[in-house]
Amino acid sequence: MDLPKALELIEEKEVKELALQFTDLSGILHTLWVPTQAISQIMKDGIHTDGSSLSKMVDVSKSDVKLVPDLNSFVIFPPQLFDYNVARVVCDIYEPDSNVPFSLDPRYILRKVLTSLQDQLGPKVIGIASSEIEFFLFEEGEDQHLQLIDNAGYLASPPKDRGTQLRHNITEALRNIGIIIEKHHHEVPAGKSEFNVPYSEALQMVDTIYLIKFITKLMANRFGFIASFMPKPFHGEYGAGLHTHINLRDQEKELNLFSNSSENTKLSPLARNFLAGILIHAKGLALLTNPSVNSYKRLVPGWEAPVYISWANYNRSTLIRIPPGSKKAARLEYRPTDGSCNFYLAYAGLFSSGLNGVKLQLKPPTPVEENIYDMSTDERKKRGIKVLPGNLGEAIFEFSKDRFFEDVLGSKFVQKYVTLKMSEWKEFSVYVHKWERDRYIDV
Repeated sequence: MDLPKALELIEEKEVKELALQFTDLSGILHTLWVPTQAISQIMKDGIHTDGSSLSKMVDVSKSDVKLVPDLNSFVIFPPQLFDYNVARVVCDIYEPDSNVPFSLDPRYILRKVLTSLQDQLGPKVIGIASSEIEFFLFEEGEDQHLQLIDNAGYLASPPKDRGTQLRHNITEALRNIGIIIEKHHHEVPAGKSEFNVPYSEALQMVDTIYLIKFITKLMANRFGFIASFMPKPFHGEYGAGLHTHINLRDQEKELNLFSNSSENTKLSPLARNFLAGILIHAKGLALLTNPSVNSYKRLVPGWEAPVYISWANYNRSTLIRIPPGSKKAARLEYRPTDGSCNFYLAYAGLFSSGLNGVKLQLKPPTPVEENIYDMSTDERKKRGIKVLPGNLGEAIFEFSKDRFFEDVLGSKFVQKYVTLKMSEWKEFSVYVHKWERDRYIDV
């Protein structure tokens, strides 16, 4: 969308404010509200904000960064959200006094990877993606203690599924702005819901994920609920992931480049190279797709959470599986991703890892169709099945060790991101938890 079209919509729909949105390195969505009369000036000069207050993206001594709206993301919020019409635009971040992209902007980092994809495979090839969006719904119980809204199970019906009406309302709100939810339902654990979103170009998909999260949290609040994308709220229960489905498409030829129509196997040679690249970099990649302390409480065997670095056609105990469907719809389902990640960075890590597999013509190992959770340690070792990092500290180590990420994502980003995550890990490590008091009070 260009500026004249945006101005036309603003006038036609009587839009009064713009929500300028962007994420910090931790994946937190930030919003700057401005009157619509300012859009022309902002498109020309950008608008400045304090980068030092955003996950310490820049030092306080030179803290300014410049936001520039990407009008391709312009959308008028559904009328259910605010008392008057407000439009949302995702912003790119730039250096304060120039048109040089800010190297730590997560959206810019993904854009760089997608540009390198086209440099490598052709200008008409695009990355296609979608993530299953899972979240928990909480409400305040006695003594203001948070509790899940229901005790329902997989595909439960109302009234047991108390989130049904909220999901209907969210689905309708999204439909009003052109986002179709393919299906929604109650998931296995209490209080957990899922939305399935149609595929789109990778950068657009991440913009959409943050829009859906924003609308979900806002509308849940109207119901007296709290929507949380936390990976593992409770010990001994299922967590929430955002399984990511990806393939590559040639727009000119209208071809899914992961599809293999000439052989018995569903995946093309390119797709197998791409898959192998993700597996090779999986340990370091975990810090991008699973970047929180809580991520690794979910990634434990036995809860349908993928921890073993392997792949299969249907097996849900592997890191990557090939979902059923026609060959034309061939795709990879990367299962570890969770809602605590910055999705721009997670997608950048996934696509760059896969592209490295294509570049190096890597071959994936034999698929594992057996339940890996039932295998002994010796059997897994014999079959060469490695495991993801067991905690955030291990993930930081593996990410730092894999120099590939520094080469493709930038040394400045890697240094800043590792520092941020190490600070989080150290803070957690020195915190005294209730478990410790229960365990050691009598020593």
